[in-house]
Amino acid sequence: MPDTHGVGLRVLPRSLDPLEDESLRGYLLRLAHLYGAAPSEIAICTGLVSSASTRSRVRIPMRFLHDLDEQRLNAFARATHLTSDEARRLLTAPLGRRYGPLNARLLAETRTPAGILQNNSWILTRTTRYCPRCLSGDGSAIQERHGGSWRRSWRLPPVFACLRHQSLLLHGCPRCGQDINATRTGSLIARGSEAGLHPAQCRATLPGTRTVCGAGLAGDGVDRATQAPATVAALLRLQYYFDGLLAPDGPKSVGSFGWMIPAAQYFIDLRALSGLIFMTWPHARELADTEALAVLVDREAERRHAEFAKSRAPIGKQRRASHHYSDPSADPVSGGAVFGIAARLLSASDETAAHEAMAPIIEGAKDRDFSVGYQFRSLNGTSHPLKVILRTARQDRSAFQRMGQRIEDQGLSRISSELIGDLE
Repeated sequence: MPDTHGVGLRVLPRSLDPLEDESLRGYLLRLAHLYGAAPSEIAICTGLVSSASTRSRVRIPMRFLHDLDEQRLNAFARATHLTSDEARRLLTAPLGRRYGPLNARLLAETRTPAGILQNNSWILTRTTRYCPRCLSGDGSAIQERHGGSWRRSWRLPPVFACLRHQSLLLHGCPRCGQDINATRTGSLIARGSEAGLHPAQCRATLPGTRTVCGAGLAGDGVDRATQAPATVAALLRLQYYFDGLLAPDGPKSVGSFGWMIPAAQYFIDLRALSGLIFMTWPHARELADTEALAVLVDREAERRHAEFAKSRAPIGKQRRASHHYSDPSADPVSGGAVFGIAARLLSASDETAAHEAMAPIIEGAKDRDFSVGYQFRSLNGTSHPLKVILRTARQDRSAFQRMGQRIEDQGLSRISSELIGDLE
C-alpha cells in the first residue's frame, strides 16, 4: 500500500474497473480485497478520509454513499485511475434523475445533495438488499477473486428483485439474521478497520461478542425464502416496470391517475400511496396481486399499527410522526406487495376510477389519525393529479372539476414538460 502519511495523496499502483451499477461501498470493498487491506486504509489512501485519523478509528461517512464534493471526488478518481464520471457513477446522487425521493428539485429541498440522506428512509443507508448470484460474479477471473457488484440500485426500496437472475432480493444475513452492514458508528462500511474479509461476507458483529459474523452471502447455496411461482411472477413483472422507469434511457413521463408526470415524480407518488396503504390496511387488501402477498402485508401492517398505537401518547400540539407508516418495508417481498397495490392505484385511467379506488383509503386515513393522514396528502414533490385526488372527496365532483380546471389553466402540460426537461 502507498504511504500517504505526511506526504499527501498518492495514486494507487493498481486499481479496478467499476462494475455495472456498482456502489462506492462495493468498490471500496473490492479494492481492499485486492490489496489485502482494510477498507479504512483504502479510504485514507484514496483521499476519502483524512490520514490524520488513526486507522483503527476511521469512520467513512454514510453521506459518501450518495455524493462527494468535487475536490474529494477528483482526488478519489485520480488515486483509483478512474475518470470523474466513472467515480461519480459509484454514487447514488445520479439516480435522482429518475428516482424522485433522491431529487432535490422535486422535493423542493434547500439542503445540499448529500443532505438528502438525512431522515430519508427512501434510500437504504445502513443496510442493503442483495442477490447472491450477482455477488458471485460473472465468471470472469477478476470477479472470481473479488466478487460481483454491490449494486447502487439495491439501495432503492422499489428495487426488490433481480431480473437478471429472475429471483427476489434478500435482506439480512442468512446466518446471524442481522443487517449485513450492521454498525453502531453509522459508517458506510461496518468493521472498516478489519482486513481479510471478502466483499461478499457479512460484516455484522455477532450479538454479545466482538466477533464478525463473516457468513458468505454469494452463490446458489445461500438460503432464500421460497415463494409460490405466481407470487414471484407478479413481483418480477412489477420490477420489470420499475426498472424501465429507473433506466437512464427510460420514458420521460408516466401516467398517474390519467395525467402524464415526470418518471422521477412517479416514485414520490408511490411513496405517498405506500404510506397510506399501510396506514389504512386492510382497505386495499383486495388489490394485492396474490393472497400470499396480502398475507405478508397483513403481518407488516399489524406490526405498524401496534407501533403507531404506542406512539399516540399526548404530545401537545405537535404533529404525530408518520414514519411508522411511511418507512418502506425492510423485507423486499412485502415491500413489493405494497408497491404493486400502489402502482395499480396510480394506473387508474381517469379521475372517476381514481376516486372509486382511493375513497376508502382517504377516509380510512382520516379515521385513523387526521393529522398523519394530512401529512401523506401534503408530501413535498407529489404530483398535481395525486394532490387533487387526495384532497377532494369522491362525492364532490364539482370541486375536483374546479381544481382540475385550475391545473389546466396553469398549464400542467407545460409545467410537466419543463420539469421533465430539467430532470433529463
